Amino acid sequence: MLNKEIGVAGLGKMGKNLVFQMLSKGYAVAAYNRSPEPLAEVVTKGARPASTIKELVESLKPPRTVWFMLTAGDATTQAVLEAAKYLESGDTVIDGGNSHYKESIILSGELSKKGISCLDAGCSGGPSGALNGMCIMVGGDKKAFEAHEQLLRDLSVPDGCLYTGPSGSGHFVKMVHNAIEYGMMESIGEGLELVQEGPYKNVDLAAVCRLWNNGSVIRGYLAQLAARALEKDPKLSAVAPYVEDNGEGRWAVQTAVEYGVPFNAISSSLYERFSSRSDNKYGKRVLAALRHEFGGHEVRKE
Repeated sequence: MLNKEIGVAGLGKMGKNLVFQMLSKGYAVAAYNRSPEPLAEVVTKGARPASTIKELVESLKPPRTVWFMLTAGDATTQAVLEAAKYLESGDTVIDGGNSHYKESIILSGELSKKGISCLDAGCSGGPSGALNGMCIMVGGDKKAFEAHEQLLRDLSVPDGCLYTGPSGSGHFVKMVHNAIEYGMMESIGEGLELVQEGPYKNVDLAAVCRLWNNGSVIRGYLAQLAARALEKDPKLSAVAPYVEDNGEGRWAVQTAVEYGVPFNAISSSLYERFSSRSDNKYGKRVLAALRHEFGGHEVRKE
């Protein structure tokens, strides 16, 4: 970047904190968001407000850099294409959302027709990382990466930024990262359920997680988060057993099928999320009925 000025579109949990971190690192930030409350928050910290994407782009000095932190899919695509109407050759778009890597390739191709560079930046670390330093996987034009490397490293933890290759590769690596996360979370959940339901009652699960996070081979951030959640609510009584997914696990499983890669643990963890959303569990009813039909096994009545 020739100047430390950047536009940010999208002030959700990640985008808002990202702006706060940029401001703390000395960047001049112009910000746009559809709802006014987050925009007002970042303005109080020094960001310049923009009421439209057009205003956001036109408020920046060329060569411009606009960072999008929006929901993957149409929301990101439409916002980037809207910005492209006002961007010029030499400008750069950074997509920090969880876009599908194939969509990143297509979008980069469209922007390149106008001489606009596009970096797909897969950002890990959640809202805390956006505020304090993320892990960023960056794909796209190598020269554009080099021009923005200082910005990307300023927003990362030490050694937390990697150029992964051509357009789409950053979001591809982030997709796989999130798929691994699915499997790790499922393992932690199943393991803690076995401790709870096993022969030793009243085991302090939060203490177990804290213990595991000190010197054990499964220590890590997810173990810390499990301990934190259990400290707040040891029985997790306020949490419904309904687990959403944001798409990355599905995309990774589909890609594994496309390339013939065994994906057993992660596929299973995705299906467990689907299973959590069904009160009916019709498939399990079929299993019970089949056992009754072929073996006369008792069927429990609701």
